[in-house]
Amino acid sequence: MELADRFLVSMPTLRDVSFNKTVIYMNEFSMNGASGWVVNRQLDNQVSERLRKGMGLHKNVPLYYGGPVEVNHAYVLHTNDFKIPSTVQLNDTLSVTRDKAIINVFNLGQFPEYWRIIIGNSQWGPGQLEDEVVGLRRQGRSSWTNCPYSHDLMWNTLPPRQWDTAIQTAAENLTEKFLNF
Repeated sequence: MELADRFLVSMPTLRDVSFNKTVIYMNEFSMNGASGWVVNRQLDNQVSERLRKGMGLHKNVPLYYGGPVEVNHAYVLHTNDFKIPSTVQLNDTLSVTRDKAIINVFNLGQFPEYWRIIIGNSQWGPGQLEDEVVGLRRQGRSSWTNCPYSHDLMWNTLPPRQWDTAIQTAAENLTEKFLNF
């Protein structure tokens, strides 16, 4: 099972409030654990307003919930057409920057083509995510499926539609694998 640089998609039966109907871009997946960011859950406008003020961000943009871990940290997921020295390229089209300097650059009116500010992240310990995927903790019912990372799904699908699109893509991929067996 390889999940790095893929979307982890919560199954419809997953009722955990932190992850119900979420699409997570998986940054890391190894024997040491897994991590990523929920990309489709916009924070409440009032919460976003307070956080933007605290960050010193002058642009009125939505902020997103990235997961229940490190909720005091902000990450900017963005396209590769923009970088500062601390930017880390994640794949051919996606980067992450976790540096206050990017907020200062945004306040000057300079932005990547696509970007999203995400608060917090999602993390699993060694073997934890694998157990959730195969359903070891839920009587054989998996909590997650996955689909390939897609620039279109990430940036051109509205966040309220990302889960529906991702779950459909995952089902189509599974059907294709089953029929080609």
